[in-house]
Amino acid sequence: MRGRDLGFTALETIVAAGLIALALATVGAAVVRESVSFSSAATADALAAAAREEVRIAADAVKYDGSTLSPTSVATTLPMPVGSPLPAELSLSAQALAAGGISVRVRAVADIAAAPLVRDATLIVERRVPLPGSTVIAPTLVAAPFGAP
Repeated sequence: MRGRDLGFTALETIVAAGLIALALATVGAAVVRESVSFSSAATADALAAAAREEVRIAADAVKYDGSTLSPTSVATTLPMPVGSPLPAELSLSAQALAAGGISVRVRAVADIAAAPLVRDATLIVERRVPLPGSTVIAPTLVAAPFGAP
């Protein structure tokens, strides 16, 4: 090997190492991006599941005659598939509808990287029912007495 070929081989080695480092950096960035994407998707799924579960429970509570729901908010943690639980805030609101039903909404909010992630779930209770075990008398027509005006 001649002396001038030795310098060219060193240059080839440096360029090859640079290309390998660039390829590894690209793969590393893609892995990090997919990890963040999975994390935000898992967070959104956990928030949506919590909102759906709580709105179902709230709708079950308000479907009976005489029951009411007050707007409320509670801080909680939600289980995550990987890692520590997610701190979140669940808010409940109920609104009477013109048709006689009640709209129940639960909003789940988590602050992720200084940007809140919000998921809502809404159910409409169209009719209210009597409490279980109560006696209900069906409406009937009664004939007017003879001679009534």
